[in-house]
Amino acid sequence: MLVILLAINQLDSSLTKSFQARTKQAVDIAYSQLDHYEAEQRAGRMSQADAQAAAKKVVGSMRFGERDYFFILDTDHIMVMHPVKPEKVGKSTYDTKDAVGAYHFREMVKVAAEQGAGFVSYEYEMPDGKGVKSKISYVRAFKPWGWVVATGVFDEEIQAAVHDAEIKLGMAALVIVLVLVAAVLFVSRSITLPLGAITGRMRGLAGGDTAAAIPGAGRKDEIGAMAGALEVFRQNAEAKVHAEAAKAAADADQQAIVLLLSEKLQAMSEGDLTSSITTAVPPAYGSLRDNFNKALENLRELISVLSEATKSIEGGSTEISAASDDLARRTESNAASLEQTSAALQQMNDRLRSSADAADRTVGFTQEAIGIVDSGRTTATEATSAMDRVSESARGIDNVIEGLDKIAFQTRVLAMNAAVEAGRAGEAGRGFAVVADLVSALAMRAEEEARRAREQLTTTQADIVVAVDSVKKVDAALANITASVSQVHEFIEVVAIDNRAQSSAISEIATAVGVMDHSTQQNAAMVEQTSAAARNLAGEVSGLTRQAARFKVGPGRTASAASVRTPKASRPATVARPAPTIAVGSEEWASF
Repeated sequence: MLVILLAINQLDSSLTKSFQARTKQAVDIAYSQLDHYEAEQRAGRMSQADAQAAAKKVVGSMRFGERDYFFILDTDHIMVMHPVKPEKVGKSTYDTKDAVGAYHFREMVKVAAEQGAGFVSYEYEMPDGKGVKSKISYVRAFKPWGWVVATGVFDEEIQAAVHDAEIKLGMAALVIVLVLVAAVLFVSRSITLPLGAITGRMRGLAGGDTAAAIPGAGRKDEIGAMAGALEVFRQNAEAKVHAEAAKAAADADQQAIVLLLSEKLQAMSEGDLTSSITTAVPPAYGSLRDNFNKALENLRELISVLSEATKSIEGGSTEISAASDDLARRTESNAASLEQTSAALQQMNDRLRSSADAADRTVGFTQEAIGIVDSGRTTATEATSAMDRVSESARGIDNVIEGLDKIAFQTRVLAMNAAVEAGRAGEAGRGFAVVADLVSALAMRAEEEARRAREQLTTTQADIVVAVDSVKKVDAALANITASVSQVHEFIEVVAIDNRAQSSAISEIATAVGVMDHSTQQNAAMVEQTSAAARNLAGEVSGLTRQAARFKVGPGRTASAASVRTPKASRPATVARPAPTIAVGSEEWASF
C-alpha cells in the first residue's frame, strides 16, 4: 500500500510538471509569432499597427489541447486580445477578480514584469454557473510592444489522469496479492507433506532400519535432493555392516600370515636362505608369498655371485695397484709440459684480444657515422614529403579558389536578377536595388581577390618544385656518402670478426690446455688414491668372503663352498683383462 501511495504521489508530481511544460511550450510558440511580426516591423516591411494586428489574428486563431487558447494583456492591464471573450478586448482588467476574490490579472502582469515569464494559479468561475475550477496559467512578457501573452490549463485534467492511474494501480495490486496468496498455499502443500514423510524415514534409519526405501527419491526438486542424500546415508549404513564382517575375516588371515613371515624372517636372520614358504596361504596373500620366495631366491643368487666376484676382484686389485704407480710418474711429466704450453697460449690470446677490441671500436665509429648520414637522409625525405604535401594542398587551394570564383560569378548574376526585379517593383523595390548593387560589387571584388590568390599560388607552387629538386639532390649526395661509409664499415667489421674468431679459438685452446693441466694434476692425485684403494680393496674382499660364508644357499652348502667349487668360472674375467698393456714399458702409456 505504501508503494502504491508513493507511486501515486510521484505520478501526480510528474503529470503536473508535464502539463506545466506543455503550457510553457505552447506560450513559447505564440511568443515566436509575436517575435516574427515585430521583426517584420523592424525590417520596415510592416508598420507597427499592421504587425500587431497580424500578430493578434494569428495568436487568436492558435489552439492546443481540446479547448485551450491564448490571450494578450499589456503592462497597463488592458486586454489586448481574447478569442473567447471579445467583449473584454480594450477594457482594463486591473480590478477583475477570480472566483475567490484574488486579482489574478494583476499577478500575471507582475510576474511577467518582474520575472519575464512564470506560472500563476487562480480559481476560474465557469460560465453559465457550472461551478469553480482551479486553473494554472503561464505568462511571458513581450517587451518590444509591452504585451503579456498568456494561456492556462485546468487542474481537473491533471487530477483526472491521477485518478485513472490510482484505479489501475489498485487493480494491479489486488491481482498481485491474490497471486501471492495462491502461490504460498501451493508451495506450502508441496513442501510440508513430503518433508513429514522424509522426517519419519530418518527416524527409522536412526533406529537401524536400513532396508526400507526413502520416499521422494525420484523428485527433481529440493525435496528430491534431500531424499537422495538420505538414500546415500542408508546405502552407507548397509555397506558399513558388510565392511565390518569382511574386516573381521581379513584380520584373522592377516594374523596368520604375520606369524608365518615372522618364522621365515627369523630363519633368514640366522643365515638360512633356503627357508621358502611352501604352505598354503589365503588367496589375498598369494602374491606376498610369491614375492617373498622370489626375493629369497634372488638373495641366494646374489650371495653366490658375490662370493665368486670377490676372488676376481682380489686378483684385479693387485694389477691396478702396479699400473697406478707407473701412471703417477708419467702424469707428473705431462703436467709440467702442459703448464708451459698454457702460458704461451695466454700471451697469444692477450695480443689477439687487444687487436679485436681496436677493430670493434673502429666499427662502432663507422656505425655512428652511418647513423648520422641516415638521419640526414631521413630529414631530407621528410622535407621532400612535407613539400609534396604542401604542393598537394596548394592544388586543393586552387580548386577552392576556382569554386569561390564560380560562387562570386553566380552571386553577381543573382544580384543582377535582383536589381531587375527591384526595378520592376518600383518604389517598393528601391531598397532591394541598393542591396543588389552592393552584392554585385562585393561579387566583383571577390572575383578580383580570387584571381590575385591564384597568381600568388602559382608562384608558390613553382618555388616548391625548385625546393623539392634541391632536397632530392642533397638526399642523393647523402646516399653516396652512406654507400662509401658502409663499405668501410663492412671491411673493418670483417677484420674485427676474424680477430674475434682467432681470439676465441686461442681462448678455447688455452682453456682446454688449462683443463688438461688441471686434470693431469688431479689424475696424479687420483692414481695415488687408486693405489691405496686397491690395497684396501684386497682387505675388504677378504672380509666380504668371510661374511658370505655365514649364509646357507643350498642343501648342505654355504656361500664359500659354492665359490670354491667354481674357481675357474671367476678367473676368465681376470685373465681376459689386458695385463700386457698395463705393464710399465707399454707404448700406449708412454704416449699418454
